[in-house]
Amino acid sequence: MELDTKMLWFIAGLAMILLEFVAPGVIIIFFGMGAWVVAMGMWIGWIESVPAQCYTFAIASLVMLFALRRFVTSWFVGGSLNGGAAIDDEFVGKTVRVVRAIGGGGETGKVELKGAEWNARCEVALAVGSSAVVVQRDGIQLIVKPSS
Repeated sequence: MELDTKMLWFIAGLAMILLEFVAPGVIIIFFGMGAWVVAMGMWIGWIESVPAQCYTFAIASLVMLFALRRFVTSWFVGGSLNGGAAIDDEFVGKTVRVVRAIGGGGETGKVELKGAEWNARCEVALAVGSSAVVVQRDGIQLIVKPSS
């Protein structure tokens, strides 16, 4: 079975939308929706040439990114009046145990907090088994410092 170009754009859009759930930031979803706009435009018959597909993809993706991101972000991140400060309170100041070594200079490793493993980074190297304190949350990654 050979896939036509419309189906390739649709599948690429679906892949990008699903990738949004893995890579936080609420940006990739708009490129997925842009791919769907191209697929729909081709299905209707408005878009045929490859340059038109590329221009439509770029313009639709960027317009949706800049016009809709502030509204859609609350669907993925959650809407809160305090900008997520209550969520940060759940992490900041908590002691964690290093389960995969963290290299110095911001290299990532893994820490355990409340029975779950989290990606973490630190400016100094931390060995497995050592304890650290969470100083900040950056998306799904924790920034830690060695505990005193």
